[in-house]
Amino acid sequence: MLASYIDKSKQKSALLLVLLAIILTSCQTQERAAIPVINAPNRVDAKDVPPDGVVPVEPGDTIYTMANRYGVTPRKIILGNQLKPPYLLDGLTTLVLPKPRDHRVKPGDTIDALSERYAVTRHELIRLNQLKAPYTLRPGTTLAIPRALDYSMLDLPGINPSSKIKVLPEAKISANTASSAAAAIPDAVPTKPVPAGALAFGWPARGEIIETYGLVSSGVKNDGINIAGNLGDAVFSSYDGTVAFIGKELKSFGNMVLIKHDNGWITAYAHLGDIQVTEGQMIAKGEAIGTIGNSGKVNQPQLHFQIRKARQPVDPLQYMS
Repeated sequence: MLASYIDKSKQKSALLLVLLAIILTSCQTQERAAIPVINAPNRVDAKDVPPDGVVPVEPGDTIYTMANRYGVTPRKIILGNQLKPPYLLDGLTTLVLPKPRDHRVKPGDTIDALSERYAVTRHELIRLNQLKAPYTLRPGTTLAIPRALDYSMLDLPGINPSSKIKVLPEAKISANTASSAAAAIPDAVPTKPVPAGALAFGWPARGEIIETYGLVSSGVKNDGINIAGNLGDAVFSSYDGTVAFIGKELKSFGNMVLIKHDNGWITAYAHLGDIQVTEGQMIAKGEAIGTIGNSGKVNQPQLHFQIRKARQPVDPLQYMS
């Protein structure tokens, strides 16, 4: 009797274990089924806004996917299309976005000249405007300017300012400055005469030089000089020229102006606050182009200034008077 009772108890226990396993398996299966599996969309390359500003709305698009795709803010999409909360795009087939930068073709303009002026590649300029070989431009027509920038078009190949521009502690003058007095007073005459054949560049701002041209303490090369100043202090064109490019909110440079001069010279002014010139504007030596700011990757107001000749940076202190 006792043995029979024990056997029945074991059978009941085994049955309970089986039922419990089934219940747990069922719960886990239901739980897994209740969790939707969502595949993250593949990242797509940003697109240029066409010249007319009209872009297609694709299935599943939101103001955020559109903003990411075309490099505009959701606010501009909302205002430009008079969208109402909750800002859904259901039923819309197109949206109107801010038109890209454009250029009205003038006599003598070429694809090469425009790619250099606006810091864009020939390929992107041709593609965006659907130009056909031999790519002759007709005066009076308007070209859209791609948003993707290529600094090699501006004789500034391989610039990586995030690894070059470094503010020294307590705004001390670097040890590679030839003369502390000359470096600290921008209107002082350099210790060496301006090289023969060079333009007589002027000082772009007043202030203390906090980093000079050449190798710095971290072992990287600075292709220009950094001048400390106060927010809003004036920045001047170092020589007569044409404003070739204006960049705003660039990742490392912040707000930047590039000016092209005669004989292949170019000057660069970075970390600006306000910018007071426009692309293509003729500018005179000593004319204000903007103000000192702290835009880009810097931790105090300053101006990063470069002089380049035929793609090569030179020491500004040896070329300014």
